[in-house]
Amino acid sequence: YNPPPGAAGGEDGGPALLAAVRPRAGSCLVFPQGVGEEAVEYARRHWPTHEGSPVRSGRSKYVVRSDVLFVTHTEPLLLHDPLFRNDHLVRRSFLPTSPALDERFLGHAASLYNPHMGVENLGPFLYSFIKFTKKRSIVEIGAGYTTLWILQALAENDAELARIRELQRTGRCRLLDIDWTIGEIVEDYDREPARLFCIDNCEHQKETATGAGTVANSLGLAPYLHFQKGDAFDLTLAPHSVDVLWCDFGVGTRMAEFVAGAWHCLRPGGFLLCHSTLTNENTRAWLEACRRGEGEEATGMPAGEYAGGSLLEPQ
Repeated sequence: YNPPPGAAGGEDGGPALLAAVRPRAGSCLVFPQGVGEEAVEYARRHWPTHEGSPVRSGRSKYVVRSDVLFVTHTEPLLLHDPLFRNDHLVRRSFLPTSPALDERFLGHAASLYNPHMGVENLGPFLYSFIKFTKKRSIVEIGAGYTTLWILQALAENDAELARIRELQRTGRCRLLDIDWTIGEIVEDYDREPARLFCIDNCEHQKETATGAGTVANSLGLAPYLHFQKGDAFDLTLAPHSVDVLWCDFGVGTRMAEFVAGAWHCLRPGGFLLCHSTLTNENTRAWLEACRRGEGEEATGMPAGEYAGGSLLEPQ
């Protein structure tokens, strides 16, 4: 072992460092595993990289386990604060759970969930929407919980279409002796890499955007994500470069202004999705102008170039 830099305990009275371990290549060092195999199995499901990256070449690598494999940090419940005393109850009631969804993904997504954002069902909705439409270029204004659902959909679309393309190329993508897919779409699906571009100023008092990248990396979804901290009104996007523009930010009365600056980026047949247009007084005014077919000054969109629809979560 390497001699420790100091044998005495820290100034805070913590335990003294006894040794710093640095095994040589090919060697193996074993520690008692105080947390038990049940906890290790939980880690394998929820944090698959906790034991290190796989060995792809060269000599074998040996994993060292220690009693400090896990650290649990729990935020104190603000039971005496009238603004936040019920947060934990609302969170537990609203957070999506389903045996149809992967436990590992839900466990990671829960770390970005905050009931103040009101997106517990929007996450699964966006996931299903992107899975169904197979859109590949997504922009999200306001990152956090929904970010993971979008990334998961993009990754699953890639895997699904890769499987279909393999069947097609071997002449096996047929049912009742009929071609069961559209050949040119499947062959060309990855001509443009799937991506999610997120921008968030991270100033909301309950924001979860800053953790999105770390959680995405834990789930192996980071290659699909590009995150930028900044103001959405400063965002510059290339014309006809976006399939889905998902807006979930405190735009207030400036919705038409934002849409006017971003409308050109949407491709023909693209989607502009906006949160809280029915339940927020300011964005509702913009929505009603769209419903009346008013022009760009009121909506930010050229009259006659769009069709709209609204979904209300009644509870």
